[in-house]
Amino acid sequence: MATTPVINRPEVAIIGPNRIVERPMFVLDESNVFGGGERIEKRKLMNISISCDHRVVDGWDAASFVQAVRKLIEAPAVLLAG
Repeated sequence: MATTPVINRPEVAIIGPNRIVERPMFVLDESNVFGGGERIEKRKLMNISISCDHRVVDGWDAASFVQAVRKLIEAPAVLLAG
């Protein structure tokens, strides 16, 4: 479910993508006549792990980078848009 990628010299950071698995997830239900709600739906999920040398990379910068990678994975057409 999660990994701990190992940094090798002279690297300062490494990303470890994990396996895609199907899991139940709560999603908003717009079809409910009483103003929404939630329902359980099967979704494909993947964890992304990052290890970095904190002498070089700040944790906030590493987390921001992982979020940017996540957005590109969720919407790959953004890569083609420029």
